[in-house]
Amino acid sequence: MKRFIAITFAFCALSLVASAQWMPRNDNEEARRQGAERINSAKVAFFTQQLDLSVEEAQKFWPVYNEYNKQVDAVREASRKATMTMNDSSKKADELKAALKTFSDSQKKEAQLTEQYINNLMKILPVEKVAKVFSAEDMFRMQLLYQFRMGGPNGGPGNAPANGQGNKPGDNTKAPWQWGRNNNDNKDSK
Repeated sequence: MKRFIAITFAFCALSLVASAQWMPRNDNEEARRQGAERINSAKVAFFTQQLDLSVEEAQKFWPVYNEYNKQVDAVREASRKATMTMNDSSKKADELKAALKTFSDSQKKEAQLTEQYINNLMKILPVEKVAKVFSAEDMFRMQLLYQFRMGGPNGGPGNAPANGQGNKPGDNTKAPWQWGRNNNDNKDSK
């Protein structure tokens, strides 16, 4: 259980960092909206490619995915607030107990939402594609973090392309999830 909580907390922290990756550094609301749209467009393209979604599957998948994320975000916000309370040394014992209860409840709720999400996906996608959803989420997050660390392909955060292409030192054609997956890489390995 402790490992699950640690992994969930790390996942939440990475989500916040990753979502901020393409967001501009100023407080311009329009620029923030455009940054969020770029992230969403990149995510749609990435998931469609990784899950090999047909048009019909994509039309059914995205509403389920978006609803799940909306619900999970609310649960994670409650968890984050509880964690902030737990880390506040000025809080009294009864406040800490309430925060611990909220944190525990939010972890259980997220697990329930994930189970429900998987069941809903199983109704609209083949099991092979459902099995790839969570790894696609992780790979997309890794790409955002990588782009953030590398300063974006055009020299700064907020410039990562919507087509999911990235680079690593010495390779300007592949994103991190594509490293070692060149069609030519495996031809000579026999």
